[in-house]
Amino acid sequence: MSADGEDVPTLQFIRRRDILQSALAAPVVLASQSAVASEKPPPIIPLVTTARRLRAVPTFTIVDGNGTPFHTYDKDSAGGFGYFFTSYTSAEYVLDDAKKAFAKAKEEAAKKKGEGTEGAIGEDGAGDVPDAWGEAKIVTLPLDVVMQLSVKKTESVAVNGKGKKFQTYYQVIPETSDLNAALRIENSQRYSERGRVPLFYVDGMTIPSPEGDWAEASPVYFRIKDLKAEWEKQFPGSDMPKVKVRELNETFRAMIRPGGKDESVRSLVFVPIPESVEKAKGTGRSYKLGEMILTK
Repeated sequence: MSADGEDVPTLQFIRRRDILQSALAAPVVLASQSAVASEKPPPIIPLVTTARRLRAVPTFTIVDGNGTPFHTYDKDSAGGFGYFFTSYTSAEYVLDDAKKAFAKAKEEAAKKKGEGTEGAIGEDGAGDVPDAWGEAKIVTLPLDVVMQLSVKKTESVAVNGKGKKFQTYYQVIPETSDLNAALRIENSQRYSERGRVPLFYVDGMTIPSPEGDWAEASPVYFRIKDLKAEWEKQFPGSDMPKVKVRELNETFRAMIRPGGKDESVRSLVFVPIPESVEKAKGTGRSYKLGEMILTK
């Protein structure tokens, strides 16, 4: 059961605590097709196909020098939120903030200890700030891993919170310009909500299937300008039809829902941001599951 009450397949991780720490040496698969099929009707496309299509898209997040991710404490849920960015530039802004906050956090933690008070993190966690926090860096994870995390109920130990466990939540964060573009296309407040990710497309436009067969694929893009570039490549000088938008999390659930009937996802493929693909090639992948640095 997902956080919003929707029934989704159980997502299984291979070597759950180790797989990401070992630089994603083995790909994560969404679930065993046979295990799901024995209990529920299969999704509209195989889960391994969904994972493969998502895996082409890199995301970026912030970890400390040991690969422990930073999470933001949320008072309403009393849990920690981890964020994954679709663009490297967005992650750089957050990395800069993390580095600036390091010295201040150290100072505040020392002051609290001197006063004999704690509880800087969470309800009764300590305010300790690991030295590795000062070695914060950007790492990359493929979108299939991130989407699994987003629907799976997990807990992580706050390494700066006396070993206390917190519920952990994961969200993909697009660039602000992409959210604003989606708001201009769709007259609703959906894309004003945190964690919403727009995917842009044009009805009828296809690209050769990246899965190695002869079928045509229906591409969705994380940026309008990448969609426009493909249109101009295929139809130079032609007026572009109306750009439409669909949402990543809703699309993912439609792809993995047992017995799903949404035919629009059958040939859908995710086209990553070209600059993100290039940046990911030179970016590390050390990411610890089950641990976090919990920040305010």
